[in-house]
Amino acid sequence: MSDDLVAQILNKISESEDIRSFSEVCKQWLRVQRLNQTSLRVDVGFPQILLTRFPNLQELRVWEVTKEKPSKEAWYPTETGLEIVAKSCPNLETLLVSSEYSVLGSKGLRALGNGCPKLSTVMFDEMVVGNEGLVALFQAAHNLKGLHLSSNELVSDYACRAIGSSCITTLELKDCPYVTTDVGLRFVANGTTSGTLKKLILDGCQGITDNGIEYLVKMRCLEHLELTNLSEGVTDVGGVAISTIQTLKELKLSEALGMSDRTVVALAENCHNLEAFALCLWFHGDVSGASICAFSGHKCLKHLALFGDNIHLSDVEVERIVLGCPSLEFLVLDDSVVWNFGLMQDRARRVIKFGSYDRPLPHFTGTTWW
Repeated sequence: MSDDLVAQILNKISESEDIRSFSEVCKQWLRVQRLNQTSLRVDVGFPQILLTRFPNLQELRVWEVTKEKPSKEAWYPTETGLEIVAKSCPNLETLLVSSEYSVLGSKGLRALGNGCPKLSTVMFDEMVVGNEGLVALFQAAHNLKGLHLSSNELVSDYACRAIGSSCITTLELKDCPYVTTDVGLRFVANGTTSGTLKKLILDGCQGITDNGIEYLVKMRCLEHLELTNLSEGVTDVGGVAISTIQTLKELKLSEALGMSDRTVVALAENCHNLEAFALCLWFHGDVSGASICAFSGHKCLKHLALFGDNIHLSDVEVERIVLGCPSLEFLVLDDSVVWNFGLMQDRARRVIKFGSYDRPLPHFTGTTWW
Protein backbone atom coordinates (compact mmCIF):
# COMPACT_ATOMS: atom_id res chain seq x y z
CA MET A 1 0.00 0.00 0.00
CA SER A 2 1.41 3.41 -0.98
CA ASP A 3 2.04 6.20 1.53
CA ASP A 4 -0.54 8.36 -0.25
CA LEU A 5 -3.24 5.75 0.22
CA VAL A 6 -2.32 5.29 3.88
CA ALA A 7 -2.49 9.07 4.32
CA GLN A 8 -5.99 9.11 2.80
CA ILE A 9 -7.09 6.53 5.37
CA LEU A 10 -5.53 8.60 8.16
CA ASN A 11 -7.38 11.74 7.01
CA LYS A 12 -10.70 10.00 7.65
CA ILE A 13 -9.84 9.44 11.35
CA SER A 14 -10.61 12.17 13.89
CA GLU A 15 -10.56 10.57 17.34
CA SER A 16 -7.17 10.68 19.10
CA GLU A 17 -7.48 7.10 20.36
CA ASP A 18 -8.17 5.87 16.83
CA ILE A 19 -5.16 7.79 15.51
CA ARG A 20 -2.99 6.16 18.16
CA SER A 21 -4.26 2.73 17.13
CA PHE A 22 -3.61 3.62 13.49
CA SER A 23 0.06 4.37 14.25
CA GLU A 24 0.47 0.98 15.92
CA VAL A 25 -0.51 -1.06 12.87
CA CYS A 26 2.98 -1.17 11.36
CA LYS A 27 6.12 0.92 10.84
CA GLN A 28 4.83 2.40 7.58
CA TRP A 29 1.59 3.58 9.14
CA LEU A 30 3.53 5.03 12.09
CA ARG A 31 5.82 6.95 9.73
CA VAL A 32 2.89 8.31 7.73
CA GLN A 33 1.11 9.34 10.89
CA ARG A 34 4.15 11.27 12.10
CA LEU A 35 4.60 12.98 8.75
CA ASN A 36 0.96 14.09 8.73
CA GLN A 37 0.70 15.24 12.34
CA THR A 38 0.57 19.03 12.43
CA SER A 39 -0.28 19.69 16.09
CA LEU A 40 1.40 18.61 19.32
CA ARG A 41 0.33 19.33 22.90
CA VAL A 42 2.76 18.25 25.60
CA ASP A 43 3.94 19.05 29.11
CA VAL A 44 7.18 20.83 29.90
CA GLY A 45 9.96 18.26 30.16
CA PHE A 46 8.82 16.13 27.21
CA PRO A 47 11.53 14.18 25.35
CA GLN A 48 13.27 16.47 22.86
CA ILE A 49 13.35 13.68 20.29
CA LEU A 50 9.58 14.10 19.80
CA LEU A 51 10.22 17.26 17.78
CA THR A 52 12.34 15.35 15.25
CA ARG A 53 9.65 12.68 14.87
CA PHE A 54 7.04 15.21 13.70
CA PRO A 55 8.84 17.29 11.04
CA ASN A 56 5.66 18.97 9.74
CA LEU A 57 4.38 20.43 12.99
CA GLN A 58 2.44 23.64 12.53
CA GLU A 59 1.25 24.06 16.13
CA LEU A 60 3.17 23.36 19.35
CA ARG A 61 1.60 23.92 22.77
CA VAL A 62 3.72 23.27 25.85
CA TRP A 63 2.19 23.46 29.32
CA GLU A 64 3.91 23.19 32.67
CA VAL A 65 2.03 20.61 34.71
CA THR A 66 4.63 18.61 36.61
CA LYS A 67 7.96 19.74 38.05
CA GLU A 68 10.18 16.76 37.44
CA LYS A 69 13.94 16.73 37.81
CA PRO A 70 15.56 18.27 34.68
CA SER A 71 17.38 15.92 32.32
CA LYS A 72 19.50 16.46 29.23
CA GLU A 73 16.99 14.62 27.06
CA ALA A 74 13.99 16.67 28.18
CA TRP A 75 12.76 19.91 26.57
CA TYR A 76 12.42 23.04 28.65
CA PRO A 77 11.50 26.61 27.65
CA THR A 78 15.00 28.07 27.63
CA GLU A 79 17.20 29.72 25.04
CA THR A 80 18.48 26.28 24.03
CA GLY A 81 14.96 24.89 23.98
CA LEU A 82 13.80 27.53 21.48
CA GLU A 83 16.85 26.87 19.32
CA ILE A 84 15.88 23.19 19.21
CA VAL A 85 12.34 24.12 18.14
CA ALA A 86 13.76 26.40 15.43
CA LYS A 87 15.90 23.59 14.02
CA SER A 88 13.27 20.84 14.29
CA CYS A 89 10.06 22.62 13.28
CA PRO A 90 10.60 24.72 10.12
CA ASN A 91 6.86 24.74 9.34
CA LEU A 92 5.76 25.93 12.78
CA GLU A 93 3.00 28.57 12.70
CA THR A 94 1.73 28.67 16.29
CA LEU A 95 3.76 28.38 19.49
CA LEU A 96 2.25 28.47 22.98
CA VAL A 97 4.42 28.03 26.06
CA SER A 98 3.16 28.33 29.62
CA SER A 99 5.87 27.82 32.19
CA GLU A 100 6.40 29.67 35.43
CA TYR A 101 9.91 30.96 36.17
CA SER A 102 11.22 30.32 32.64
CA VAL A 103 13.37 33.09 31.18
CA LEU A 104 13.61 33.79 27.45
CA GLY A 105 16.10 36.21 25.95
CA SER A 106 16.99 37.58 22.54
CA LYS A 107 19.14 34.63 21.42
CA GLY A 108 16.42 32.00 21.61
CA LEU A 109 13.63 34.20 20.28
CA ARG A 110 15.75 35.40 17.35
CA ALA A 111 16.57 31.78 16.53
CA LEU A 112 12.87 30.95 16.69
CA GLY A 113 11.97 33.70 14.23
CA ASN A 114 14.76 32.81 11.82
CA GLY A 115 14.23 29.06 11.97
CA CYS A 116 10.43 29.18 11.70
CA PRO A 117 9.69 31.59 8.81
CA LYS A 118 5.97 30.73 8.86
CA LEU A 119 5.56 31.60 12.54
CA SER A 120 2.39 33.69 12.84
CA THR A 121 1.18 33.36 16.44
CA VAL A 122 3.21 33.40 19.67
CA MET A 123 1.68 32.96 23.12
CA PHE A 124 3.71 33.18 26.33
CA ASP A 125 2.02 32.66 29.70
CA GLU A 126 3.74 33.24 33.07
CA MET A 127 7.13 33.48 31.37
CA VAL A 128 9.83 36.09 31.83
CA VAL A 129 10.22 37.61 28.39
CA GLY A 130 12.17 40.87 28.38
CA ASN A 131 12.20 43.83 26.04
CA GLU A 132 15.28 42.66 24.15
CA GLY A 133 13.70 39.26 23.58
CA LEU A 134 10.52 40.69 22.07
CA VAL A 135 12.50 43.12 19.90
CA ALA A 136 14.59 40.23 18.58
CA LEU A 137 11.45 38.18 17.88
CA PHE A 138 9.83 40.94 15.84
CA GLN A 139 13.05 41.58 13.94
CA ALA A 140 13.32 37.92 12.94
CA ALA A 141 9.69 36.74 12.63
CA HIS A 142 8.53 38.69 9.58
CA ASN A 143 5.18 36.87 9.28
CA LEU A 144 4.14 37.29 12.92
CA LYS A 145 0.44 38.24 13.12
CA GLY A 146 -0.53 37.52 16.71
CA LEU A 147 1.17 38.14 20.07
CA HIS A 148 -0.33 37.04 23.39
CA LEU A 149 1.44 37.81 26.68
CA SER A 150 0.06 36.87 30.08
CA SER A 151 1.45 37.48 33.59
CA ASN A 152 4.67 39.21 32.59
CA GLU A 153 6.18 41.88 34.82
CA LEU A 154 9.50 42.31 33.01
CA VAL A 155 8.60 43.58 29.57
CA SER A 156 7.84 47.32 29.41
CA ASP A 157 6.68 50.04 27.03
CA TYR A 158 10.04 49.83 25.27
CA ALA A 159 8.80 46.62 23.65
CA CYS A 160 5.68 48.44 22.38
CA ARG A 161 7.92 50.38 20.02
CA ALA A 162 8.84 47.10 18.32
CA ILE A 163 5.22 45.93 18.43
CA GLY A 164 4.07 49.18 16.86
CA SER A 165 6.60 48.77 14.04
CA SER A 166 5.22 45.35 13.11
CA CYS A 167 2.25 44.23 11.02
CA ILE A 168 0.47 42.11 13.63
CA THR A 169 -3.31 41.87 13.53
CA THR A 170 -3.91 40.57 17.09
CA LEU A 171 -2.41 41.79 20.36
CA GLU A 172 -3.38 40.50 23.81
CA LEU A 173 -1.75 41.77 26.99
CA LYS A 174 -3.06 40.29 30.22
CA ASP A 175 -1.66 41.17 33.64
CA CYS A 176 1.36 42.89 32.16
CA PRO A 177 1.53 45.99 34.38
CA TYR A 178 4.54 47.64 32.75
CA VAL A 179 4.13 46.80 29.09
CA THR A 180 1.06 48.90 28.43
CA THR A 181 0.78 52.46 29.63
CA ASP A 182 -0.25 55.55 27.73
CA VAL A 183 3.25 55.64 26.24
CA GLY A 184 2.97 52.07 25.02
CA LEU A 185 -0.41 52.66 23.38
CA ARG A 186 1.04 55.71 21.66
CA PHE A 187 3.74 53.56 20.06
CA VAL A 188 1.12 51.05 18.89
CA ALA A 189 -1.26 53.72 17.56
CA ASN A 190 1.40 55.74 15.77
CA GLY A 191 3.25 52.81 14.23
CA THR A 192 2.47 50.56 11.26
CA THR A 193 0.11 48.59 13.50
CA SER A 194 -2.35 51.48 13.21
CA GLY A 195 -3.17 50.11 9.77
CA THR A 196 -3.01 46.38 10.56
CA LEU A 197 -4.22 45.71 14.13
CA LYS A 198 -7.76 44.31 14.15
CA LYS A 199 -8.01 42.75 17.61
CA LEU A 200 -6.76 44.32 20.87
CA ILE A 201 -7.26 42.81 24.33
CA LEU A 202 -6.01 44.68 27.41
CA ASP A 203 -6.61 43.08 30.80
CA GLY A 204 -5.24 44.41 34.07
CA CYS A 205 -3.06 47.08 32.44
CA GLN A 206 -3.23 49.60 35.27
CA GLY A 207 -0.96 52.16 33.62
CA ILE A 208 -3.56 53.22 31.05
CA THR A 209 -5.55 56.45 31.39
CA ASP A 210 -7.90 58.40 29.13
CA ASN A 211 -4.87 59.77 27.30
CA GLY A 212 -3.86 56.29 26.22
CA ILE A 213 -7.39 55.29 25.22
CA GLU A 214 -7.64 58.40 23.02
CA TYR A 215 -4.66 57.14 20.99
CA LEU A 216 -6.80 54.18 19.89
CA VAL A 217 -8.83 56.54 17.72
CA LYS A 218 -5.90 56.45 15.30
CA MET A 219 -6.34 52.69 14.74
CA ARG A 220 -7.74 52.45 11.22
CA CYS A 221 -8.61 48.73 11.19
CA LEU A 222 -9.56 47.97 14.80
CA GLU A 223 -12.64 45.73 14.85
CA HIS A 224 -12.41 43.93 18.20
CA LEU A 225 -11.58 45.67 21.51
CA GLU A 226 -11.64 44.29 25.05
CA LEU A 227 -10.81 46.44 28.08
CA THR A 228 -10.87 44.69 31.45
CA ASN A 229 -9.80 45.77 34.94
CA LEU A 230 -8.26 49.08 33.95
CA SER A 231 -7.41 51.90 36.34
CA GLU A 232 -9.58 54.75 37.62
CA GLY A 233 -7.75 56.92 35.09
CA VAL A 234 -10.05 55.56 32.37
CA THR A 235 -13.29 57.55 32.52
CA ASP A 236 -16.11 58.63 30.24
CA VAL A 237 -13.58 60.71 28.34
CA GLY A 238 -11.95 57.50 27.17
CA GLY A 239 -15.34 55.87 26.64
CA VAL A 240 -16.49 58.65 24.33
CA ALA A 241 -13.20 58.39 22.45
CA ILE A 242 -13.82 54.67 21.87
CA SER A 243 -17.22 55.50 20.39
CA THR A 244 -15.52 57.40 17.56
CA ILE A 245 -13.72 54.27 16.27
CA GLN A 246 -15.94 53.67 13.25
CA THR A 247 -14.41 50.29 12.35
CA LEU A 248 -15.33 48.77 15.72
CA LYS A 249 -17.58 45.71 15.49
CA GLU A 250 -17.04 43.91 18.81
CA LEU A 251 -16.53 45.62 22.17
CA LYS A 252 -16.22 44.34 25.73
CA LEU A 253 -15.94 46.62 28.76
CA SER A 254 -15.47 44.89 32.10
CA GLU A 255 -15.03 46.63 35.45
CA ALA A 256 -14.54 49.95 33.70
CA LEU A 257 -14.05 51.99 36.86
CA GLY A 258 -14.79 55.50 35.67
CA MET A 259 -17.27 54.83 32.89
CA SER A 260 -20.99 55.54 33.23
CA ASP A 261 -24.14 56.32 31.24
CA ARG A 262 -22.29 58.88 29.14
CA THR A 263 -20.05 56.18 27.67
CA VAL A 264 -22.94 53.81 26.92
CA VAL A 265 -25.01 56.49 25.19
CA ALA A 266 -22.01 57.60 23.12
CA LEU A 267 -21.39 54.01 22.01
CA ALA A 268 -25.04 53.55 21.04
CA GLU A 269 -25.15 56.79 19.07
CA ASN A 270 -21.74 56.72 17.38
CA CYS A 271 -20.66 53.08 16.89
CA HIS A 272 -22.84 52.46 13.87
CA ASN A 273 -21.05 49.23 12.87
CA LEU A 274 -21.07 47.65 16.32
CA GLU A 275 -22.39 44.08 16.17
CA ALA A 276 -21.53 42.70 19.62
CA PHE A 277 -21.29 44.54 22.94
CA ALA A 278 -20.60 43.04 26.37
CA LEU A 279 -20.77 45.18 29.51
CA CYS A 280 -19.75 43.70 32.85
CA LEU A 281 -19.97 45.82 36.03
CA TRP A 282 -19.95 44.25 39.49
CA PHE A 283 -17.83 46.38 41.77
CA HIS A 284 -17.15 49.52 39.75
CA GLY A 285 -19.00 51.81 37.37
CA ASP A 286 -22.69 52.53 37.34
CA VAL A 287 -25.02 52.28 34.32
CA SER A 288 -28.77 52.83 34.15
CA GLY A 289 -31.31 51.08 31.98
CA ALA A 290 -32.11 54.39 30.30
CA SER A 291 -28.63 54.55 28.78
CA ILE A 292 -28.82 50.92 27.62
CA CYS A 293 -32.09 51.80 25.90
CA ALA A 294 -30.10 54.14 23.67
CA PHE A 295 -29.30 51.01 21.65
CA SER A 296 -32.99 50.79 20.76
CA GLY A 297 -33.04 51.56 17.07
CA HIS A 298 -29.42 50.54 16.45
CA LYS A 299 -29.17 49.09 12.94
CA CYS A 300 -26.30 46.58 13.31
CA LEU A 301 -26.21 45.32 16.90
CA LYS A 302 -26.79 41.56 16.94
CA HIS A 303 -25.50 40.45 20.34
CA LEU A 304 -25.74 42.30 23.64
CA ALA A 305 -24.56 40.92 27.00
CA LEU A 306 -25.14 42.64 30.35
CA PHE A 307 -23.66 41.30 33.59
CA GLY A 308 -23.26 42.73 37.07
CA ASP A 309 -25.07 44.40 39.96
CA ASN A 310 -24.09 47.88 38.80
CA ILE A 311 -26.20 47.68 35.66
CA HIS A 312 -29.69 48.78 36.67
CA LEU A 313 -32.16 47.42 34.14
CA SER A 314 -35.92 46.89 34.52
CA ASP A 315 -38.15 44.39 32.72
CA VAL A 316 -39.78 47.21 30.76
CA GLU A 317 -36.42 48.52 29.61
CA VAL A 318 -35.34 45.04 28.54
CA GLU A 319 -38.42 44.72 26.33
CA ARG A 320 -37.88 48.18 24.90
CA ILE A 321 -34.33 47.29 23.85
CA VAL A 322 -35.36 44.02 22.22
CA LEU A 323 -38.35 45.40 20.34
CA GLY A 324 -36.59 48.59 19.32
CA CYS A 325 -33.46 46.96 17.91
CA PRO A 326 -34.54 44.92 14.86
CA SER A 327 -31.08 43.46 14.23
CA LEU A 328 -30.74 42.06 17.79
CA GLU A 329 -30.47 38.27 17.83
CA PHE A 330 -29.38 37.65 21.44
CA LEU A 331 -29.68 39.66 24.63
CA VAL A 332 -27.74 37.75 27.28
CA LEU A 333 -28.63 38.67 30.86
CA ASP A 334 -27.05 37.68 34.15
CA ASP A 335 -28.63 34.41 35.29
CA SER A 336 -28.15 35.43 38.93
CA VAL A 337 -30.84 38.11 38.62
CA VAL A 338 -34.56 37.32 39.01
CA TRP A 339 -36.53 38.58 36.02
CA ASN A 340 -40.26 38.62 35.28
CA PHE A 341 -40.98 38.20 31.58
CA GLY A 342 -44.49 36.82 31.78
CA LEU A 343 -46.11 39.83 30.11
CA MET A 344 -43.47 40.34 27.41
CA GLN A 345 -44.16 39.86 23.74
CA ASP A 346 -43.08 36.58 22.17
CA ARG A 347 -40.22 38.09 20.17
CA ALA A 348 -38.73 39.60 23.31
CA ARG A 349 -38.81 36.26 25.11
CA ARG A 350 -37.20 34.49 22.13
CA VAL A 351 -34.29 36.91 21.95
CA ILE A 352 -33.49 36.94 25.68
CA LYS A 353 -30.99 34.36 26.90
CA PHE A 354 -29.45 33.77 30.29
CA GLY A 355 -25.80 33.21 31.04
CA SER A 356 -22.93 34.22 33.26
CA TYR A 357 -19.61 35.97 32.97
CA ASP A 358 -17.98 32.53 32.72
CA ARG A 359 -20.10 31.84 29.62
CA PRO A 360 -20.02 35.10 27.69
CA LEU A 361 -20.86 35.82 24.09
CA PRO A 362 -18.83 33.61 21.73
CA HIS A 363 -17.03 36.73 20.52
CA PHE A 364 -15.40 37.11 23.95
CA THR A 365 -14.70 33.56 25.06
CA GLY A 366 -11.05 34.35 25.69
CA THR A 367 -7.81 32.93 24.43
CA THR A 368 -7.40 29.16 24.52
CA TRP A 369 -4.20 28.75 26.47
CA TRP A 370 -4.36 24.99 26.29
